[in-house]
Amino acid sequence: MKKLIILLLAISLWIPIQGQPVSEIQQIPQGAVVYSLPRTCVRIVAEAHYSSFNPGPYARFARKFLGIDAGQTRMTTYELSRIEITPMLEADPHQLYMVNLTSGNAEPWFLQLTSQGLVLLSDTYTAMENKWRFPSIDDSRDVTDAGIIETLKEERTTLYRSQVQGREVSAIPVEQTQLVEKTLEQRAGEAARKIFQLRDMRYAIITGDTDAVYSGEAMGAAIEEMRRMEEEYLRLFLGETTTGKTHLSTDVLPDGEKNRYIAFRFSDTEGLLPANNVGGRPIILEMDTDTGATIPQIRTDEGRVRSGTRLYYRQPIITMIHLVDGQNELLQARIPVYQKGPILNFIIN
Repeated sequence: MKKLIILLLAISLWIPIQGQPVSEIQQIPQGAVVYSLPRTCVRIVAEAHYSSFNPGPYARFARKFLGIDAGQTRMTTYELSRIEITPMLEADPHQLYMVNLTSGNAEPWFLQLTSQGLVLLSDTYTAMENKWRFPSIDDSRDVTDAGIIETLKEERTTLYRSQVQGREVSAIPVEQTQLVEKTLEQRAGEAARKIFQLRDMRYAIITGDTDAVYSGEAMGAAIEEMRRMEEEYLRLFLGETTTGKTHLSTDVLPDGEKNRYIAFRFSDTEGLLPANNVGGRPIILEMDTDTGATIPQIRTDEGRVRSGTRLYYRQPIITMIHLVDGQNELLQARIPVYQKGPILNFIIN
């Protein structure tokens, strides 16, 4: 009989407790230990890929100097890439019971169940941390021409000074050279010329139409360096795109009646957001009880109650959960939810 009970406990993950709820007990007897029934917490981990585009400083001159179109608006877009759901057990602080380990056969039974991980002590609460995790995305620096294109140029101007000779006043020209800052369009034109020069030089090396002699690794190194320089200049027109991943981790604690929860929110431009941030559309967690696994109402024959240690346990209800984004179902799974199930008991001695 004992082996049969142990097998049933192991299959159903029953948690035995003795007596009445602790909240109704004025004083806990000496030698008694307080425990709690389990409840299910749903851990949701979501991953999103992001793509961040930074336009180049010469983007609006790309059509004029290179004959190509370039994006001029900085933007970041997100796309859901992976979602994981994990049911986790934790102690239910609202369902506290006690057991007297010194009475009869309670101690060996209790310790055996504890060694199987089926009993949760109220003072060893080991639920996973309930904390939002929002790793910041890699900050992509603005595309700039600093250190690539000279920003200053020499400009010659002619000034005139007056010279008096007798009764005549004549203007004497004086040339003056000064450094002035190039306009953005001038710098863009210079970068475009360098791009075409690099292409011409690379073509000349490949076809042998050059006075310089390249062979073996020297030719490959020269061509590779020219390619790198060309990409650096092109980046000033076309900008650059960086990609990466961001993650969100959150817990949903089901209750006995509610079946719909906002797990988190998602925005195509802001990415993964917490449930209370209205800047994104809600990702809904729906829970449907598996009708085939519903436990019928069980009544104890109190007229035949035996004396001994009464142990209480909670029978989970198998629940089908759905994670939906509007009309799109992202994920579904079957999990046991303890707090939706009945509290039963039996006597061990």
